[in-house]
Amino acid sequence: MDNINPPPRITATTSKNLSTKRAQIHLQAFLDDFENRNSALKGGDKTVTVQLQKLNRALLDERQRQKATG
Repeated sequence: MDNINPPPRITATTSKNLSTKRAQIHLQAFLDDFENRNSALKGGDKTVTVQLQKLNRALLDERQRQKATG
């Protein structure tokens, strides 16, 4: 059986309010850069990329809902 080590926990020391729009813009930029750097890892673990894509989509959906109700 493979040894599976969970990723380290990251704890925020400070926080700052950020609009959904700004969060989605920053996340998309990070995701684009992350995918470009990891594209050379053909067949590698895509777990992080998939989770970031889901978060990005959720932020976009939330923004669209806010626009529809606002």
